[in-house]
Amino acid sequence: MIFSVYYLAALILAAGDLRGRLAAWTIRLPALDAWAWCAVLLCTYAAQLFIILDAAQKTPWPIPIVAPAPGDFVTASTIALGAIQVLALAGLYRARIGAPVIATGGAMLLLSWSAPVFLNADIYAYVGNGLLGAAAYAPPNAPFAGDLAFINARWGTPVPPATYGPLWLTIAHLVVTLAPTLAGKLFAFRALSLALFVALIALLRACGLPPRILALAALNPGLQLQFVVDAHNDILPVVLVVGAAALVRKLPYAACGLIVVAALVKLPYALAGLPVLAAMLPASRRYAACALVVVASAALSWFGGGAAYARALIGYAASSHLAGILHGIAALAALAAIAAAVMGARRLRAAVWLMPMLGAYTASWYAMWSLPYALQRRRIALYFFLWFPLVSVLAEPSLATPWTMFVLVPIVVALSLRYSLQPRPS
Repeated sequence: MIFSVYYLAALILAAGDLRGRLAAWTIRLPALDAWAWCAVLLCTYAAQLFIILDAAQKTPWPIPIVAPAPGDFVTASTIALGAIQVLALAGLYRARIGAPVIATGGAMLLLSWSAPVFLNADIYAYVGNGLLGAAAYAPPNAPFAGDLAFINARWGTPVPPATYGPLWLTIAHLVVTLAPTLAGKLFAFRALSLALFVALIALLRACGLPPRILALAALNPGLQLQFVVDAHNDILPVVLVVGAAALVRKLPYAACGLIVVAALVKLPYALAGLPVLAAMLPASRRYAACALVVVASAALSWFGGGAAYARALIGYAASSHLAGILHGIAALAALAAIAAAVMGARRLRAAVWLMPMLGAYTASWYAMWSLPYALQRRRIALYFFLWFPLVSVLAEPSLATPWTMFVLVPIVVALSLRYSLQPRPS
């Protein structure tokens, strides 16, 4: 299985991190003005959007989607631009933060909002979720009517059962009522994601992250591509969990409640969100709170989705065809890292590669599952935001090829073990 290389890479990086190998050397970058680094980020992001638009399937769909096998040029150029973005973010971290960040962030959001292409077709499924409501867990064997039939053109008839929580189906239903056409509904989801992205930056500030790291989040091309352009719904539970991190010291049980709500959007956040509870004291109360979050998430998910939701989750995991021994080991390593984080033990910067293993398969946007883990340590948050543009494109299913997995991923792992991208402020 091609993704076994990615699973192995995550385990090697985690082992190297435990041995202190990720901090051996530091890459030296030119001390350019913030405007220069912002220009690099904006231009490379615009180039990525242009490349994926050119590679999109030529169909009558309202907004085209990148072809499943876009070709080596698209793959190589997208990954190369992601690597340049990592270096530009490292350079920006060392520059003086101010007006350049605000102006560039606004320009990138405008590009994200107006992009006439999707890298992934999940947003079409979100529209179907909203139209079907609770029936999305067991969709009827009938196509949607009118222009909505394009959903079936991509996802088949019947569409696959929804694997999201009952709260997401309610929210999706509200979103699809905002516009009469399929194109309007798609942009309604993107508008929701844009608003959530802005909320995420505000909540990260409330968590105490310094302006330099906030700039890396706001101007992060990988985050904007995955969670504004493609509007992946992980942005909603992440906002809830980051909100929990902002509240955990003053209102610990409200923080627990927010994690449960996040799990009702996407169930893995019942585990991925637990590290933010590490600030709860004493330890006995913290462990009890974690157990309560997991139990409440499972119980309320069952109450809201019932057996149909459980069957959809089991069927999805069984049909992924990507699970294997390495995947299982990596998932156990991710669970061990979460448990260690809850206990206040040493934290791994390489968790940005490891947490996506909690999923039934590896997807680029699952790298966002690492953010709750990263929040409690600034050096880990810095690593997360620096590496996200490259990690997310390396794990993008549509870009996975033998040469990316068997050549490029091992090179990235080797470089990561030799060089550090932990820049120091100038």
